[in-house]
Amino acid sequence: METLRILIFNWRDIKNPEAGGAETYIHNVAIRLVKRGNEVTLFTAKFKNAKSEEELDGIKIVREGNKSTVYLKARTFFNKVKSKTDLVIDSINTIPFFTPLYINDKSKLALIFQITGYVFYKVMPKPIAYIAKNAEPLVYKTLYRKVQSIVLSQSVKDELVRIGLSEGNISVAEPGIDLDFYTPGEKTGRPSVLYLNRIVPYKNVDDLIKAFRIVINIVPNSELLIVGCKGTKYENYLKKLARELNLSNSVKFYPFATGEKKRDFLQKAWVHVLPSIKEGWGISVTEAAACGTPTVAYDVIGLKDSVKHNVTGFLVPYKDINALAKNIVNVLSDEELRREISARAREEALKFTWDRTVTLINNTIEKALQSVAS
Repeated sequence: METLRILIFNWRDIKNPEAGGAETYIHNVAIRLVKRGNEVTLFTAKFKNAKSEEELDGIKIVREGNKSTVYLKARTFFNKVKSKTDLVIDSINTIPFFTPLYINDKSKLALIFQITGYVFYKVMPKPIAYIAKNAEPLVYKTLYRKVQSIVLSQSVKDELVRIGLSEGNISVAEPGIDLDFYTPGEKTGRPSVLYLNRIVPYKNVDDLIKAFRIVINIVPNSELLIVGCKGTKYENYLKKLARELNLSNSVKFYPFATGEKKRDFLQKAWVHVLPSIKEGWGISVTEAAACGTPTVAYDVIGLKDSVKHNVTGFLVPYKDINALAKNIVNVLSDEELRREISARAREEALKFTWDRTVTLINNTIEKALQSVAS
């Protein structure tokens, strides 16, 4: 494939304090697109003390506006660089950039992390959430039905097809991880349960704390580590909940962790738990698996793909706190099960590399280029 000048729209970049799995995905994909000879510009929102422009890992990052105005700023920026752009990637994480409204003669593709759906009710007042939830499928069907799209999991693809997008226009490109960095390590002496992710209401961390109340009655010396704190109201609620359930000595809260600190948590934990309402994939599941740590999660969109039941962990019915607790206890109390599933989790994780991800994305890029050429 010839060298391309690629423009990516995303509301955050990897340096943003609110960056999550979507930003990890985009940054790692962009790095490898650059390594394959392409020029990549990421247009994103500003944040406190951020530079308006910088180059990071070969990626040109341009920051304008805030998380609300970045969508309007993106259109203005595109008009400035239109003649120097071969491909636009519209990254959709809750709110799309609506590129089909103003990009007609250029190759474009959508990178869709998930259909927000009921998550709106976790992050917005009910009347606004109702409008957003019902408008979302209409936006996809009206604007993105004919756009080549990339998703991170088969279950997200299935959901998009159900709301009216063409199955043939949607490709799956699961995230990769650094398998040389995320490796098994020594476990803690004390049975440890780990939550390592953004701490936001739709991740249902309160369900985990309630489940841990049951767990500690059966495994009294266990501990729950909640990693990702940034001083939010939801975190304060979680700390209050832990106190009310008499878990203050067993539930520990830690700041957001990256790099070696993050890996250390994943290596030492006996089990990783992700009780989200839904995910695009759940990259922490694969990172944990690479470290030999199984995951217990709700059987929901995204997680039903990243967690292979009885292989890399266990899936339980959504909001079934008793089942969540039971499966955590099974991992903590059964050494043979823990050893076997740890080995299977690592083996499964070996399939997921960023080079594989970018190869899958390149296939979709070629389809997008061909659609314009024809």
